[in-house]
Amino acid sequence: MRVRASILVQRPIEAVFAWLSTPDELPRWIDSHAWAHGPLPDDNQVGATLAFECSAPAGRLRSKWEVTAYEPPRRLALRGLDQGCGGVELRWTLERVPSGATCVWVEADLTFSGLFQPSATDLADRGRRQVQHDLEILSRRLEPQNRAG
Repeated sequence: MRVRASILVQRPIEAVFAWLSTPDELPRWIDSHAWAHGPLPDDNQVGATLAFECSAPAGRLRSKWEVTAYEPPRRLALRGLDQGCGGVELRWTLERVPSGATCVWVEADLTFSGLFQPSATDLADRGRRQVQHDLEILSRRLEPQNRAG
């Protein structure tokens, strides 16, 4: 199931991409993530792996992800490697706009496994809301008027 969301961030494309591609920054804008570890942007490349820990209804969940696209400052994509997130793909595309801001698009291919399957509509709505929520946090963290303090 594919979900899409986008947001306009009032920051230069290089600054937005730096946040997206720095694992240590992920817990600051993706709600459920407690920590992330992986290569720094200068060492990142297709095939690199990242490790995440996030909160889940059953407790903490650790997962590994592979970088499947890395084209600074325009594209970043990750694919889940573990059973819990295998088959999940996230793709960020950034575009510089004339004002100097950055438009960020996210596409996420989601899967759900479990005994009780939500309907496709419920899964899509939940995924879309979560991706949009995370983008809004990213925007708040990066925009100059919100960075003080």
